[in-house]
Amino acid sequence: MIVEGLSIPRYDAEPLLDSFLPYGHQVVARESIRNHDEFFLFVTAPTGSGKTDSWAIPALFGNLGVVMALYPTNALAEDQFRTLSSLRNHLGSQTPVEFVTSKTLGIMRDKAGMRMTRGDILEDLLRSMYRAGSGIVVTNPDIFIYAIKNYYYNKYLSSALKSFVTTVVFDEFHLYDLRQRDLILFILHDLLSSGSAGMQKFIFLSATPEPSLLEKVRDVIGVQPIVADIFCGQPVVDERLILPEVDIDFQHGKRFRVGESIVAHLGDFLEFREGFRTAVILDSAIEVERVSETLRNQTDLEICEVSGFRKDPIDEPFDILVGNKAVEVGIDFKGDTAIQCLVFSGNTVSEFLQRFGRLRNPQPDVRYRALCYAPAGVVQHFSGYERMSRQELEDGLRRTMQDPRVFENFRWRYGYLEAWEYICRNATGIGAREARAIKHRHTFPPLQGGVPQDIRSRYIDRGLSLVYLHYLKDGGINPREAWRLLPKLEKMSDACLDIIEELGNFRGSELSLAYYQVRTGNIGTYNLFFLLRWADLELVDRRTFLRRIPGEKVREAKEVLDRALGCAIIHRMKDRPRRVSLDGAWFPQMDEAEASRKPAKALGIRPVVRSQDQDERPLNLVDVSREIGKQGLFCRYLSHSGFISKRLYDIDDYTFLMNFKDGSLALGIDALYVDCAVHDLYQRREVP
Repeated sequence: MIVEGLSIPRYDAEPLLDSFLPYGHQVVARESIRNHDEFFLFVTAPTGSGKTDSWAIPALFGNLGVVMALYPTNALAEDQFRTLSSLRNHLGSQTPVEFVTSKTLGIMRDKAGMRMTRGDILEDLLRSMYRAGSGIVVTNPDIFIYAIKNYYYNKYLSSALKSFVTTVVFDEFHLYDLRQRDLILFILHDLLSSGSAGMQKFIFLSATPEPSLLEKVRDVIGVQPIVADIFCGQPVVDERLILPEVDIDFQHGKRFRVGESIVAHLGDFLEFREGFRTAVILDSAIEVERVSETLRNQTDLEICEVSGFRKDPIDEPFDILVGNKAVEVGIDFKGDTAIQCLVFSGNTVSEFLQRFGRLRNPQPDVRYRALCYAPAGVVQHFSGYERMSRQELEDGLRRTMQDPRVFENFRWRYGYLEAWEYICRNATGIGAREARAIKHRHTFPPLQGGVPQDIRSRYIDRGLSLVYLHYLKDGGINPREAWRLLPKLEKMSDACLDIIEELGNFRGSELSLAYYQVRTGNIGTYNLFFLLRWADLELVDRRTFLRRIPGEKVREAKEVLDRALGCAIIHRMKDRPRRVSLDGAWFPQMDEAEASRKPAKALGIRPVVRSQDQDERPLNLVDVSREIGKQGLFCRYLSHSGFISKRLYDIDDYTFLMNFKDGSLALGIDALYVDCAVHDLYQRREVP
């Protein structure tokens, strides 16, 4: 089936870069930046249409002050940093551009050679850019949220961020989940309401407009959003092809099983991509590793592997790139890495469009092709077509694919707690951890911290109103009830404080191991249960871990140890997974009816691992189990097995449920999402 290319109009307007005529969204964005001191600007245009240029070129000319540009993955952030640096050199701009992650902040701290924290380094960087009049910090949303929540060991960083940063850019904003979008918009509303923050310009980049997002900005925040799309009021000069015509095939494939299918039918795969530079995008790290290893062993092709375990340089020439989510978002394949062939797993509309969009930057006389492994209904739907437009393709996908359900009851069941903690921390300097210490250690509230005493009451009252507008109003909660739900943090139950602490991480926390991968030399952290299932590993103590890794990597290893339950030396990935479940003591939540349960911390739970290889030495789980026992597991118990619960409550495949006793457990932030799914079902049953 042929999917037609996509062309968009160019306009008779001032060129944005060199002599190239601008697209409609570039024209509108430029005029908005020039003419408005405050704005919510939504740049919505197809993949490959220069959305980054629409803000980056004005920023590099100093028209946006200090900019924080946020990207959903570090891989994308690094790719965009290189793009912005190249653009800066091309323009001859003096505006500084810095790539910031937890790792780069650690490197900069070590180079400083004095007792400084990562927060100190970031504050100094922002201050330096502010003094220079402009600058671009390329980073991820976690850094921004942690800084603005004052989670770093620097009591001035949050104020510096609000004062020195003028503009925040949110790239690929459609990929943020409901909780993340809600929190971002709430924080921005609070900043605008304060009237004292320098941060007044917000730019959201997305391939598709989000009507609900625009409505919230207009109706809740009270700002008229500016939408910059492919059209504008200037005369059209011509149209330019930005997405190529693609010959696409659909085959039936199950999530997390596509890699297995490629390996089993390797000859067919090689025949399909013969002569084409190819990208393969799969669902899991183990699929990526298995396909990459098979291709290295059975072909002479140059293989590039990008996943949680191995990150080969993507700017070096390759024949086949194999990756997962790390490469599906925004990575611009071009030059020696431009791809002509794409093989991918597509199970949801958003996932399909993101991955299919990697075929971009069309070149003359180049044939593009794709193979998508999809649900059976999708394959059947498209089997009768020979040719269609991109819009017809998207319409067909929306009829045959299901995106993960969004449980909006999360807002008024749990989301409001995170927003309220943000207000309390700003007002008094007391967050969830400080509140717990005051309750149980009988410590005194801090004498310093928060906003000045003379405006504190006013700030808290305004914060209460914002929490109600953003989170509670749509849940049918009346204002009087809302005030009851929002006491001082030190007056809250331990269960509520547990939930707030779980929500503290922008992406949610997870149980992870620090690992050293012997074959590749990679060091990092990864999900505990994934590694227990798939890795040929040794579990070792901290001292042994640092002794076993090369001396030049010790500093890097120490950076990740604090975030991990234990340490692992990984030799390779296994062909057959171990069986991993949870066991332990009965806890109160299990005695309650399904609809009455609340996610909470449970003690006395430990992992149980059973190998399918009889000769394999059992893993020493003592240290890991001890750490889990110390911390407790934040979980939600379900009365049925993971398999049955997923189908009963319409839970997507990316949510992992661990079998426990006669039921299953959802862990971490998943516990909150699963609880919302359960209550959504019960609510629908009650509605006539």
